[in-house]
Amino acid sequence: MSDVAGKTSERDEQWRRERLRVLVHSVADLEGRTFLANVIGTALIVGAAQWLPNARDFLFPLVLRLAAILCNAILYQHIRRRLRAGTDIRVSLRSAAVLAAFGGASWAGLIIPVFLRPHLHPASYIVTAGVFIGVSLVLANTSAIKRIALPFAAGFVVTFLGAAALTPWNTAVWLFGGLAFIATGVGTFSIGSAHQRLDAADTLVENQRLSEELEEALARAEFFADHDPLTGLFNRRALFDRQIHLDAPGDKHHMLLIDLDNFKQVNDRFGHETGDRVLIEVAQVLGDFVARSPGDGHFAARLGGEEFAVFLAVSDDDEADRIAAQLHLAMSGVAVSIGLPPKLGTASIGISPIYRGEQVCDALHRADHALYQAKRDGRDRICREAA
Repeated sequence: MSDVAGKTSERDEQWRRERLRVLVHSVADLEGRTFLANVIGTALIVGAAQWLPNARDFLFPLVLRLAAILCNAILYQHIRRRLRAGTDIRVSLRSAAVLAAFGGASWAGLIIPVFLRPHLHPASYIVTAGVFIGVSLVLANTSAIKRIALPFAAGFVVTFLGAAALTPWNTAVWLFGGLAFIATGVGTFSIGSAHQRLDAADTLVENQRLSEELEEALARAEFFADHDPLTGLFNRRALFDRQIHLDAPGDKHHMLLIDLDNFKQVNDRFGHETGDRVLIEVAQVLGDFVARSPGDGHFAARLGGEEFAVFLAVSDDDEADRIAAQLHLAMSGVAVSIGLPPKLGTASIGISPIYRGEQVCDALHRADHALYQAKRDGRDRICREAA
């Protein structure tokens, strides 16, 4: 997917949302870590301005700049909380755009006194350089998010040009030219920074997706190692190799071996799609039934074809027989609901006790004898074989 990094038009909307969240997270994180630096930088700029004869003119711009810093800090703290919670950030970004415009204007406000009442003093150069460095850093940080970077730049430029228009025309020309020159350099750097951040965000999103796909594939592989892919029930491996019945409490339990009657005819007469539907719905009945049964440790497994096994963590024979009868009735309803003819797709069940420490194959062997008897007696019934 490396070629995808430069092809935004080919990406889906979900990709763009994920990339935006990555970019916003980066901006919000840096904003939080540079709060103190913003305050100190503003203080140093205004401190340098105190050497100028019009130092009082910087008081109101200072208030505006500190207000912008505080509002940004509060907003981005809110954005970070929403990002951690995984909630929508679109409303917060609209607020960020408004504050960005205000922030750009507040940066321009710090430099306006220098040009409205120019003085040939080193402090003038310190203030000017400090402001443009600050503006460049903000644009470099937000350049990849146009809805923040553009309002910030617009707020700065409009405020700066509005103030420049109040100066004599010969001064204004130099201000306009100087701003255009600086804006070209800052803009070029910001565009390069934006491309770099976008590429980094795309790579991160791509890696996140690949990681999610890998985790999903591993989880799916782990699931299907112990589960039947068609029905979702446990498979033979779970029953024989893992012997999950050993996790059940108690020393005596019961094993049901279930075979769907005349299932080959279901496939031959109605097609394999109908056959699969029968298997899936029977498995649903089995899974729901053992999940609702009182007690812990019950489970259902598909042994293969139309053969299923149900482990009941029940010690009492009469209770196990009662549950088996309820299960048999529920399974018979599947054939009726699909519209199969009588004796087609119904269930024959053999039931046998299984004891702690006993191999599951021994209990299934006894249950198989009981199942064979149920088949000989006419199918669609339950037979028990004692241990």
